[in-house]
Amino acid sequence: MNNYKKTTLALFALMIVGMGVPLAAAQSTGILYQHSAGIVSLETDDIAVKVTGNDQAPHFHWWDPNTPDVDYHVMFVKMFEANDTNADGEFNNDTDVMIGAPFVLPTVGWDFSGFETVEEDGNITEVHFNFTTEATFDPRPEGTGVDFGNLPGLASFDVNVSVNVHMYLDNPGEFKFDLMVEGWDWTYEDSILVLMFTVTESAHGQSTGDNDPSGFHKVGTKFQFENGYFEYEETALAANNALQVKASFGDASGGYSGNAVYLSFENFGDETLEYDPILGVVPSEPGLVLDPMFLGIVAGAAVIVLLAIVLVRRK
Repeated sequence: MNNYKKTTLALFALMIVGMGVPLAAAQSTGILYQHSAGIVSLETDDIAVKVTGNDQAPHFHWWDPNTPDVDYHVMFVKMFEANDTNADGEFNNDTDVMIGAPFVLPTVGWDFSGFETVEEDGNITEVHFNFTTEATFDPRPEGTGVDFGNLPGLASFDVNVSVNVHMYLDNPGEFKFDLMVEGWDWTYEDSILVLMFTVTESAHGQSTGDNDPSGFHKVGTKFQFENGYFEYEETALAANNALQVKASFGDASGGYSGNAVYLSFENFGDETLEYDPILGVVPSEPGLVLDPMFLGIVAGAAVIVLLAIVLVRRK
């Protein structure tokens, strides 16, 4: 093959690549979202998510759409006041004692707020929505044989809980869920409030998870399992005041499957607790990414050179 033909083929290949990449980039649709039958679905190129707040406690269900073999599940199942035996701010299931009964999150009565979105250049770059509930909680369970009369602060009260979900296209492999707790009536000033979550996994497509997540372990402020993770912040807010947050974990019990994650908050009085953990998947190692604009310029130059060569050869 002579040099002319080799040059022509090389320039033609550059032209195809340069034209193809901008077309592929233009097909991006940002964040996809919908709400149907009490289930919110979200999807980017890196993560697919379902959030339910109807007919069960808040349930976060997500997977990697590029390798959809395993689905991860996190459920926010209950919260309770507990003593902090060694004053370390962390709930220890073996030594710390629950005060009264736990507030098991209701399985009905969660209201969906509708979507708020941000759009840029025709693509959805942010999606926000809430599930909220209000319930009367009585921490004095009947039939336990326990005399709660010596706990003068233990009485029924109304609790408002809001789960506010946020997804940003700038972080396409994860989503945040703000938790807001309002109206908690403390029994003791030095006790902690504990939020319990369960972490499970399932085969792809199952609506619930019954298996322990593979490789579950804690690194820093992350609970990791396979390529999924549950990340927590070490501070929360109550009336713009920072609160200490500690995390612990163990086997779920009491009829729950998987691993239990306990997030513990220092006493925040009569204020509203605001807190925002993160769930996500670890993205695959990115390959070589060429800038579409650069390739477009190269393709244009290649076309001009190719035409010039053809014109010269014809003379």
